[in-house]
Amino acid sequence: MCYTAHVGVLIFAQTLYYLVVSLAILVLGALFVVIMYHLIYIAKNLRHISEKLDDTSDELKKRIEEVVERLSSIPVLSYFLKRDGGHESHVSHRKRS
Repeated sequence: MCYTAHVGVLIFAQTLYYLVVSLAILVLGALFVVIMYHLIYIAKNLRHISEKLDDTSDELKKRIEEVVERLSSIPVLSYFLKRDGGHESHVSHRKRS
């Protein structure tokens, strides 16, 4: 009889072990799904932020160009802020001569 009691306890322990391991696997799977969801959410937000930065940088470039144009209209600063309007520089002109 003692042998039967030990076998019953071992069967119960093994069943309990399998239930606990199965529950742990389910919990880890659920955590993995939650982590993946949040990583995807973060990636989408990063893409959105980068698109906003691109738009902002284009707008910033335009505004900086406007400021430079306004400053170049001042006679004293116009000499220093002139843009090369497609003309060759002095160095490249000398090389060709």
